[in-house]
Amino acid sequence: MDNIINVTGGEGSSTAFLIIGEDKTALIDCGMAYCASNLIKNIQQVLDNGRKLDYILLSHSHYDHIGSVPYLRGAWPDVKVMAAEYAKNVLTKESALKTIRELGNGAAVLYGEGQLLNYDDNLMKVDEKISEGDLLDLGGTIITVLETPGHTKCSLSFLVNNEVIFPSETSGVMGKSGKNYPSFIISYDQTIDSIKKCQEANAKYIVSPHLGFVSEDEVPTYWEKCMEAANRAKNFVLELFQEGFDEDTIFEEFKKNFQDEEGRSLQPERAFEINNRAMIKSIINNK
Repeated sequence: MDNIINVTGGEGSSTAFLIIGEDKTALIDCGMAYCASNLIKNIQQVLDNGRKLDYILLSHSHYDHIGSVPYLRGAWPDVKVMAAEYAKNVLTKESALKTIRELGNGAAVLYGEGQLLNYDDNLMKVDEKISEGDLLDLGGTIITVLETPGHTKCSLSFLVNNEVIFPSETSGVMGKSGKNYPSFIISYDQTIDSIKKCQEANAKYIVSPHLGFVSEDEVPTYWEKCMEAANRAKNFVLELFQEGFDEDTIFEEFKKNFQDEEGRSLQPERAFEINNRAMIKSIINNK
């Protein structure tokens, strides 16, 4: 556990954890662009013995998980960015890169950092695709890749030494209070399957997206809470849809019932709207 270090750079961003093996190092997610400088400083303080950052593992292609990639490449030019094939393809699309930049700029303003420094879109890319069952050997530390779609098509989870699991946002996001917020977007069925896959890994420790290590007391019920939150969201949407409400009204009601102060601290307003409107549509289309 001493070789798994939280180096998260700023508020509202995804968590970023540095995994230090005997030979190599890997960063799991890297957060928003606005806090890249803090992230780099945190990593450098850990790697003060002259070691470098070798890998960046991306759980998916959303801006709050990948925004710091261009800046990390500036600090460690030889770093290799690894993600699912779908994520690799997404980051070749001009429209996706534009959205990532726009949302990143919005987050910079929201969290008091002003506008982003300019970066080259060509640096926002995946170097190598990874998929189910792939192993990354850092030397004495093995990271296993699990495909866990549901939040996105490219969502990946990471299992470290069969002991610590970093579930993708497909499983939801746990707040400090212990409440789980549903976070699936593209498929409820895939989400339940992905949660079960993570549960079956039987990891001793869980690192929840946007939170960090789940407390020892919460670990035994974590996966059940993930499934309960997903079920509640699905049933809430379908009930309103069956009563004849349109998607806009359903979203407004969903917001009233599923977003609270703690939830707002975990996700910017615009991202909440984009994600949950997409989730509502996917539930209705796959009812």
